[in-house]
Amino acid sequence: MAGYLLNYQNAKAFCERQNFRFLDNAERGQLAVVYPVLEHETLLQILPFLDRSMVTFAMALPFVVPPSRFSAVSEALTRLNARIYMGTWVLNSDKGEVYFRVTLPALDNEWTDDALLFAARVVVSTTEEFARDLFALAQPVSPS
Repeated sequence: MAGYLLNYQNAKAFCERQNFRFLDNAERGQLAVVYPVLEHETLLQILPFLDRSMVTFAMALPFVVPPSRFSAVSEALTRLNARIYMGTWVLNSDKGEVYFRVTLPALDNEWTDDALLFAARVVVSTTEEFARDLFALAQPVSPS
């Protein structure tokens, strides 16, 4: 298959070709592939930022970090970000949400299914690798 531009229609066709179970929001041009993490259905979101000519693949962990654990989780994410080569960990302190994301250029680049699978696998495998440790770190500390 020839390369294609990374837009909503082509990303949706990619998900269909891969037989992914996914949700789509045509109005916003967003897709979300359903994938289990920590025994919960989690979403690998495919989010366009057309004004920036970028598409982000992001996966949030299936738990909320309480404010009392923000500092410890933020420090862990900083250390993880220093060790990874592609993507970044983020703590959204407004929601207590931790997610991993990879952003791809969508302007004048042609993508293939193999390249998108690689990006998706980076996000999913990185999320899976660190989910349990981050969940444990996010738990409130019991007073002794």
